[in-house]
Amino acid sequence: MKKILPMCLLLCCFLAAAGCTGTEQAVPEHAATLAEAHEVFGPDIPEPSYLPDGYTFENAVRSTDGSITLTYTGTAGDLRVTRLSSADAPCPGPAVTGSKEWIVQGNGILGRLVYENDDRSDGSLWLFRWDWNDAAFCMTGSLPEGEITKVAASIVE
Repeated sequence: MKKILPMCLLLCCFLAAAGCTGTEQAVPEHAATLAEAHEVFGPDIPEPSYLPDGYTFENAVRSTDGSITLTYTGTAGDLRVTRLSSADAPCPGPAVTGSKEWIVQGNGILGRLVYENDDRSDGSLWLFRWDWNDAAFCMTGSLPEGEITKVAASIVE
C-alpha cells in the first residue's frame, strides 16, 4: 500500500503538468481595417484593386493554417477573397457544392468555377479557385460571371 500512494501522487503531478502545458489552441488573427491588415499580415494580403460598385471592406482574417481572407460586403452579398497557405488548402467560407466544374478564363486569369447546385443564374453562390506565380487563391460570392475574373485579375496585378 505504501508504494501505491507515491505512484498515485506522481501520476497526478504528471497529469496536472500535462494539463497546464500544450493546451493552447491557435486562434485566427483578425484585422478590422485594410491598413491594419497590411500591418499585421504583411504585403501578401489578397487585396483587389477592382471591386464592383457598392462593395466595402469588412474584415481580414489569417486562419491557423496561414491562409489570409479579406471579406467585402455589398448589395449582392459577401465577397471573400483568400490567399491560401498552400495549393491543396481548402477554401474557407461557405461550402459550395456542385457536380460540374467550369474552366473560366479572362483578364489573364485561368481558374475553376463551381456554382452552388450548378445554378449559373445571376445571384447564385459560387467558388472560384486559381493559381498565380506559385500562390493559390480562392474567392466566393455571388457576383455576375463577368466580374469574377476582373476581381481576380486585380488581386494578382
